[in-house]
Amino acid sequence: MPVTTATEGDGEPLSALGTAYIPVEEEYSAELGLYRPDDDRVVLLSGVSGTVADPERTLDLVFTRLTAISGVTPVPPGPLGGSARCGDGRSRGVRVDVCAWADRHTLGIVHLTDFPQTTHPEEIFRQIRAQTEHPVP
Repeated sequence: MPVTTATEGDGEPLSALGTAYIPVEEEYSAELGLYRPDDDRVVLLSGVSGTVADPERTLDLVFTRLTAISGVTPVPPGPLGGSARCGDGRSRGVRVDVCAWADRHTLGIVHLTDFPQTTHPEEIFRQIRAQTEHPVP
């Protein structure tokens, strides 16, 4: 798993953000890139590490800029703590769930596209965060 670490001015690591892969059969085409036949769902994870002065305000700014997302509510952030929120909306006619977290050292956003409405995005978000973000020893 590739891992990226951030350091503060004194060189001490703050956090690490890695990537997780789900083993599925994928195909490649010049038009679509890497894709899974018969599965339109997409999971996109974006994350950064460094100093987050005000995690709550940072989440306010994130969701203010995501104008297609509504119904934003606080959700449990999982064992790594911080604050987290999830909301949903539509983009180009496709259902999108977005969950974001912020703590003093990381900010991350998980986009779930074209998942069934019965899916619990906050659970998927916590699973993805737990698999990709790790405290630096």
